[in-house]
Amino acid sequence: MKATGSDVETARLLAKDLGLELEIVQTTGANRIPFLQTGKADVVISSLSVTPESEKVIDFSVPYAQIQAVIAAPKSVVVKGFADLAGKRVATARGTTNDRLATEGATGAKIVRFDDDATLVTAIASGQVEIFATSSALVKSVVEKAPALGIEIKFVMKSFPLGIGMRKGETKLQAWINDWVAKNNQNGNLAGIYKRFHG
Repeated sequence: MKATGSDVETARLLAKDLGLELEIVQTTGANRIPFLQTGKADVVISSLSVTPESEKVIDFSVPYAQIQAVIAAPKSVVVKGFADLAGKRVATARGTTNDRLATEGATGAKIVRFDDDATLVTAIASGQVEIFATSSALVKSVVEKAPALGIEIKFVMKSFPLGIGMRKGETKLQAWINDWVAKNNQNGNLAGIYKRFHG
């Protein structure tokens, strides 16, 4: 019952190098930035894509990893692009970049939104939904935990750099974290974490 994943391990490494005890704040895609802005979290390391929209309200570190926003479904479902989603139900986690991309790209689809990745995965595993918009990391997790579902990535909607989010104007923190990302990219620590969880 401990938090795990590439973002959690990245946060653990960051806290260790800062000399601080890590306190993980449970969040959803929709409240990551509000939690940061209201001081409920000091930094956000939670599959947070560096996008122009987000850069208007928070600052980011230099990218520490990449994330792909994908459409996934069982092997038996034929989906090659957004046009194939017309008239179909597509599930996603509410308020995420995946939600936005699916909503914009799959204009003829019915978007079914869940509050977080955990409820999205439960809906997939229970057969409530077949097609979903998510990250490639979540697809890998579903494939490992429930191989019988036959889930695969159908197509990549977009690739994004991941950044560590922080409140606007925290220039000293941003400079320190940028230096930390550069060092840990150079020494292979961040690549090692990414490879362990994403292949």
